Amino acid sequence: MKSIAISIAVAACLAASAAQAQFPVFPAADRVLGQPDFTSAGTALTQSGMNTPVGVAVDPVSGKVFVSLSSQNRILRFANSAALANGANAEAVIGQGSYTTSFLGTSATELKGPGGIDIDRLGRLWVADFTNHRVLMFADAATLPEFGAAADLVLGQPDFDTGSSGTSQTKMNGPTGVVLDAANNLWVADFQNRRVLKFANVSSLANGAAATNVLGQPDFDTATSGATNSKMSSPAAVLVDGADRLWVADQSNHRVLRFDGAAGLENTAAANGVLGQADFTSFAQGSSPEKMDQPNALAVDRAGTLYISDYFNNRVLYHKSPGSKTHGATPDGVIGQPDLTTTTGGVTSQELTGPYGGLDFDATGNLWVADNGNHRTLRFPGDFTATAPKVKGKAPKSVTDGKLRLKGTAADPNGVAQVRFRVGKGPFKDALGTTAWKLSAKLKPGKNKIEIVAVDSFGNTSPAKRVKVTRQ
Repeated sequence: MKSIAISIAVAACLAASAAQAQFPVFPAADRVLGQPDFTSAGTALTQSGMNTPVGVAVDPVSGKVFVSLSSQNRILRFANSAALANGANAEAVIGQGSYTTSFLGTSATELKGPGGIDIDRLGRLWVADFTNHRVLMFADAATLPEFGAAADLVLGQPDFDTGSSGTSQTKMNGPTGVVLDAANNLWVADFQNRRVLKFANVSSLANGAAATNVLGQPDFDTATSGATNSKMSSPAAVLVDGADRLWVADQSNHRVLRFDGAAGLENTAAANGVLGQADFTSFAQGSSPEKMDQPNALAVDRAGTLYISDYFNNRVLYHKSPGSKTHGATPDGVIGQPDLTTTTGGVTSQELTGPYGGLDFDATGNLWVADNGNHRTLRFPGDFTATAPKVKGKAPKSVTDGKLRLKGTAADPNGVAQVRFRVGKGPFKDALGTTAWKLSAKLKPGKNKIEIVAVDSFGNTSPAKRVKVTRQ
């Protein structure tokens, strides 16, 4: 018999897995802003209070959290999301001269019913200022003064002191959603004009610049409602994902539209897909898993999973690989409800009441939700990794055959679905068991490396535990 010298080493080597924000069934928020705890739902005009939040955005550079409050005509800026405690005070207010005023106005420093907001990769804050029928841009949003910050750019109006509505290439009527894509194009959900506007190369634009493209209408001067693949009723939110797909939450048509190839879309382009309805001409609301009731906010995680605020169903739905979904596809999961058939609202760390207008991910991958009816903003922590398995006991220094038998344990906060192993570059095989596991690895003559990983209930793969073996 040949003797086998065995040495065991444990290394924190990350196995390949898709990094994405994933959530357990009926997830619980771990942070709340606007309320002192998870069971309060009062309104307040203070440094920490909120009244019907309709937008949330997290600065990808500074990590600071911005919350838009339409009825208070202001936007609150909070410190880095990782450092915030429940009920934390804001560090600045935009649109007001103090934390206890809610005046509405039309100037570079005032707001009138602000809606959706976005922070781009350059740290600029974009605001859909609904009742002023305009979009404002604030440069260096993370360092704006505590009070009295002035906007640097206005679109939809010729200047900062005009607030009239209109239907043209340079005017807007109640914009509610705004997003800047990776190609420096600004997309605006022009709600009451029933259309989406695109402003190309927005960094070079002056105040009052004309939109480049229009979707949802045959031209820039029409604002009629419709439910087809090229018409809209009330677009409330826009999003461009990493695959250059434009998503539009068409609120009153109770659906989300998908436009492929956003960068190259021509005027009046037709949508390529729809969620919430079985086809492009249906528009009835519903509370079934496949239906929606006034969707109004959108977000996408690092894996491309699409999240949708479903207002009157008191939930956030999500679709994995949404670009490949058929019309009216069933969501892959839900936040705010225990399942895809329950739609009752509530005030706990797990429940929502009328989430509206605000969804965003921070750099760590946590999901922030504007919980409008509960007058608060919640953070739901995503799960990105599984915990590495442990080997029990010591491997023998010599064996009498060509197999190595190991056993051990595995644990993860969200459950262990599988323990897998491989020898060298070979395929992974399933070990027997999960939280308690065992395996028998067939060794080749010479040096062998066995990698053992755990897979959690979300499909995340753990760092590998490595066993190095030399069979002589």
